[in-house]
Formats: sequence, structure tokens, C-alpha cells
Amino acid sequence: MLELVVVVTIMGLAAMMSLGRTGGLISSYRLTRAAQAFAAELQSGYAIVGRNRKPVSFVWDPTLMELRIVDRSNKPYRRRNFGATSEFKLTSANVTATRNTLEVYPPGLAADSLSVVFSKDGRARRVRMLRGGLVQVCASGATNSC
Repeated sequence: MLELVVVVTIMGLAAMMSLGRTGGLISSYRLTRAAQAFAAELQSGYAIVGRNRKPVSFVWDPTLMELRIVDRSNKPYRRRNFGATSEFKLTSANVTATRNTLEVYPPGLAADSLSVVFSKDGRARRVRMLRGGLVQVCASGATNSC
């Protein structure tokens, strides 16, 4: 009986030590996936411009935590939620964008560049989109790297 108590105690201690690390890993995974999903949505917007030969706008709504790709009449092509009800579990405090609206024109050029930083629990990922359509996911939230 004493051996059983010792084994259960050791297993409980091991579980308690790994529980904190598991929460951090899950948070880091969600942050990375959110940045990758945001980058994929930006790339799909460029594909829509190339296919339809009409300008589209990327509209980031921080209150709804939603990225929409819309045409000039505000008809949505795509929308992606990044909020607390999504698989990413982010709030508006976790996402910082350089601008909330950006238009992309048919030759595949955007009106300006875009940088979005996803940060949570001391970790950060940055999505960078240049005017010519290059979309990168950077490992750090710093603006001077990547």
C-alpha cells in the first residue's frame, strides 16, 4: 500500500510540473496558428484580385476580431474570426495592426504595406505584407527583424 501511495504521489508531482508548461505550449501554438491563418487570408486576397481583376479591400475590425476581404461595394469574399469564440482565443489587446483598411489593386499592388502583431503571454508573432504581395510570418514581434 505504501508503494502505491508513493507512485501516485510521484505521478501527481510530475503532472503538476508539466501542467504549466503545457498551457504555455498551447498558447504559443494558438498564436502561431493565428499568424499563419492571417497570412493565408492575405494571400487569398491577392489571389481574388488576380482572378477577378477587380480591387479588394482587407478590413480588420478589432471590435469583432474579424478580417474581411470585401470588394468596393462592401460585398464580402471571405471573412475570418480571430476572437475568443474562434480556435485562436484572442482579444483585441492581443492584436495590433498598422492600419484597419487596405486596398489591393488588380495588377497585384497594395495601396501600402501592412504589419500585424499577435502577442500573448510574452510571445509575439508578426505578419508582414509588402505592397507587392509578399506575405511573411516573423518569429518575433519586433519590427526590425524578418
